[in-house]
Amino acid sequence: MNLSKFDFTRLKNLLPSSLKSLSINPTSDLIREDENNDTEFYSTPRFVHHIDDRARYVLSQFYTYAIKQTPESITLDLCSSWTSHLPENFIGKVFGLGMNELELKENTSLNQGYTVQDLNQNPSLSKFSSNTFDSVICSVSVDYLIHPLKVFNEVGRILKPNGLFITSFSNRCFPTKVIRKWLYMNELQRVEWVANYFLQTDTYFNPMTINAYSFFDENFLPITDEQYIDPMYIVSANKK
Repeated sequence: MNLSKFDFTRLKNLLPSSLKSLSINPTSDLIREDENNDTEFYSTPRFVHHIDDRARYVLSQFYTYAIKQTPESITLDLCSSWTSHLPENFIGKVFGLGMNELELKENTSLNQGYTVQDLNQNPSLSKFSSNTFDSVICSVSVDYLIHPLKVFNEVGRILKPNGLFITSFSNRCFPTKVIRKWLYMNELQRVEWVANYFLQTDTYFNPMTINAYSFFDENFLPITDEQYIDPMYIVSANKK
């Protein structure tokens, strides 16, 4: 797998220039097949990768490209686990928030520590002061949020002005735990759905900065590369 160099400036925004707000019905769109407590589901650590090598590598390189890195910059890894998909040479402070403490303990990227919290039980980020983080990342987890607008509003609050929130996802999931709407959308519709979370929290996020990217298509990288098949999508926006 030779993926050492990327020109991320070639990425094309998948979204139309004028986004339309999509209706979200919590009682049908955000329910799940398994409504049991998520703490029980995630109580057993899963030291496995949820996307393949190629998707993980491209995501880490995008983080290098997009996130401001200084010794004093601080990133929050939301829905963190035993890996943050950040590059090994990442510069800056990183704090994690996730579901399983055994996984979080093994995450060497979390040089500022972590907290255990179920955002589906408590979507508040009151632990963090407003205007604290330079960036927030949420890797392959946005599809599990049942209070997405509350979480996105909280992320907006804790980001510094012009701070960046990056969400990423593929097409793998725990089907009983993702929101119902996710299972009935194609991949472009999922991109637009996540972009809508940013659009509907425009108290904090600048709609003009919402971008969505597909990494594996004829315009950027081959759709398949031998055994590497996982797609990777990123939707991001900056705080006003």
